[in-house]
Amino acid sequence: MILVLQNLRCLIFVLFFSVTSYACDVCSCGSANNSVFTNAIHGNFIGMSYNHMFFQYKEGVFEDSPLADDRINTVTATGQYQINDRILINVILPYRFNYRYTSEEDVSLSGLGDVSIYGLISVLNEASKHVLKLGLGLKLPTGKFDLASSQDNKTSSTQLGTGSLDIALPLQYALNLNQFSFNISAVYFIKNTNSEEFKYGNQTQVNTSIAYGIQLSKQLKMSPYVGVNYDQFKPSERFDIIDRRTSGYMTNSNFGIQLETERVIMGLNSQLSLDQNLIEHEVLFRYGMGVFAYWRF
Repeated sequence: MILVLQNLRCLIFVLFFSVTSYACDVCSCGSANNSVFTNAIHGNFIGMSYNHMFFQYKEGVFEDSPLADDRINTVTATGQYQINDRILINVILPYRFNYRYTSEEDVSLSGLGDVSIYGLISVLNEASKHVLKLGLGLKLPTGKFDLASSQDNKTSSTQLGTGSLDIALPLQYALNLNQFSFNISAVYFIKNTNSEEFKYGNQTQVNTSIAYGIQLSKQLKMSPYVGVNYDQFKPSERFDIIDRRTSGYMTNSNFGIQLETERVIMGLNSQLSLDQNLIEHEVLFRYGMGVFAYWRF
């Protein structure tokens, strides 16, 4: 009888992990590579951005297993309102349309992602060459989460959201020296348990960039920039059982160009991998690219 119970317990454990294994929120990694957090824009604005990320992973466990493609696309509407000289509110509304191409079938998924709301406060004098903003935000569970598809969820391309109310702790720093500007933006996400008792691991995003401003005319400024993005996430879990394989990180180069007038900011950028470990090297980030445009008012 004891042996039967032990076998039953092992079977339940295996069945549980067949549902939750490999699920990590890697699709959100680097998705802010064209976000306002990279630029630390001051004042009121509304904007749009598009971001594409390309991943590959092996469909099987053998060396010659075919590669599956995950293409993750996000169109984001962003708005910012400056309450006073020190306090601002930022809202991010993402719409996602993702595609997975495998040797057996193609899968697509589209819909609203998780909406984020941030509040930021400036802690340094605006007259100085330094800008430092600290904040607090919420990532709302507006994107659909499907537990059944999490077993195939190598890069979360089959999910639109985490399904949980998550806390975000953003930070922005900028230093301006003549034509040069140096930016650091970071967000730490505290993920909570969703209604399916599933919890993505906490996540850290850090973006750094150095830009050189070239005044093309009295009204137009061009700024090529280069930087490094780092994304790190803790393992996911369900019923307090942690799947260690789902922890990982990505370090990517980030380079692009930005055009700026008094009212309009627009640009494009790309990401290439420098170092990564996703699902114990079973998933590979190939490249990312994005375009963005903001209108100040």
